[in-house]
Amino acid sequence: MRVLLVGPPFFGLLYPLIPLGHGLKAAGHEVLVATCGAAVGHTERAGLIAVDCAPGIDPDALYAEMERNRGDRRPPAPGERGTQPKGGGFSFFSAEMADRMVALAEDWRPDLVVHTPLGTAGQLAAARIRVPSVLHAVGFGHTSAHVGMMNNALAPTYARHGLDGPAPVAAWLDVTPPSMSVTAESRRWFMRYVPYNGGGTLPDWLPGPRNRPRVAVTLGTVRPVLDGVAPMKWVVDAARETDAEFVLALGGGDLADLGQLPDNVRPVDWIPLNLLLAHSDAVIHHGGSGTTLTALDSGLPQIVLGEGADRPANAAAVRARGCGLVPDGTDDLTPALVDRLLTDGSLRTAARDVAREMASTPSPGETVQRLAELARTHGELR
Repeated sequence: MRVLLVGPPFFGLLYPLIPLGHGLKAAGHEVLVATCGAAVGHTERAGLIAVDCAPGIDPDALYAEMERNRGDRRPPAPGERGTQPKGGGFSFFSAEMADRMVALAEDWRPDLVVHTPLGTAGQLAAARIRVPSVLHAVGFGHTSAHVGMMNNALAPTYARHGLDGPAPVAAWLDVTPPSMSVTAESRRWFMRYVPYNGGGTLPDWLPGPRNRPRVAVTLGTVRPVLDGVAPMKWVVDAARETDAEFVLALGGGDLADLGQLPDNVRPVDWIPLNLLLAHSDAVIHHGGSGTTLTALDSGLPQIVLGEGADRPANAAAVRARGCGLVPDGTDDLTPALVDRLLTDGSLRTAARDVAREMASTPSPGETVQRLAELARTHGELR
C-alpha cells in the first residue's frame, strides 16, 4: 500500500503524523510526506521521505507577518504588502501546495491520503485521483465544521482541478482520550496519541532522584517566535516563592523579558517534551494541541494558559476532565496557582486516569491494519 501523508508546514502540527508514518513503514508500506517550508527538514530528520510542495516560500515568515497584521483580515491585492501576506493563514498554505500535491498524487498514485485538519490540500488530492482520504485529528479544537471552512478557502483550487469540492473523509482518526473527545463523527476511529517531539540526548541532570518537585514550562514551537517568552514571566515570579525546580523549555527564545532568573529556574534550549515530562512532576504550557496531548499522555497535572488559535478548546477539555487548571485571568497567575498544581491530589489522580485511558486505545501500528483494509476495499470497488 502507498500512503501519502499531508500536513501544514508548521512542524508542531505535522509531528502528530510521524508515529503513523513510522507504523506504516514498519508494516512494509510505502510512505511519502507532503508539506513545505521547514517541516520538510523536520520530516527528513524523522526518517521519512518528504516532498516540498511549495518550494521558494517561507511559511514561518508569512505566518508571522499575518499574525502581526491580524487586525486586517481582508485578502491582499495582487503584489500588495503590509496587510495579509500570501497564504493568509486561511488555508494554512494548502492553496500554495495544492498544484504540486495533485501532480505528485497523479504520478505516484497512492492508495490512501492521510491529512491533518489544516492539511486539506491532501483531501483535494485524494478527490482528484479518487482514493479515500483519512483525517488525522491533532487536538480538541478541530471539528468537521472547521475542516469545511478550510476546504471552502480552497474552492477556487478545487474548481481549477475540475472538482466541485471534497469528498467526505473515509475515516476520522481521533487521538484525544475517549472520555474527553468532542468529535461526533460517525466515521471516528480512536487511535492512541504517541508523542513525537524529535530526537534528542538525555541530559546528565535530568534523570535520577530529586529532593523537590520539577515543573516543566513550555510555550511550544510557534508562540515564542510570534510573541516571545514574556507570557511566562509570571512563572518565574512564582518560582521565587515555590520550593520546586522549574525547567524553562522555551524553544531557545530570548529570555531577557523574564528578568534575573532565580536559582531554582533552569533554562534549556531544546529537550523533546515527552522526555522532559517523563522526569517531571507537573507542566505549565500555552495549550497547543501537541503539547496538551503530550502532557495528557504523561499523566501529569497541568496548567494550561489557553490563549489564541485552538488553545482555548484544548484548555477547556483539560479543565472539564479535572486533570489541569486554567487561569481565569491575569489575577489568577500567582504562586498559589502553582502550589495547587503541585499539591492537589485530585488533579494528579485524574491525570493518571487519562494517561491509562490513552494507553488502552489502539496504537498507530494496530490502526495501520484498518487503513490497509480500507484501501483494499476501496480498490476492489473501483
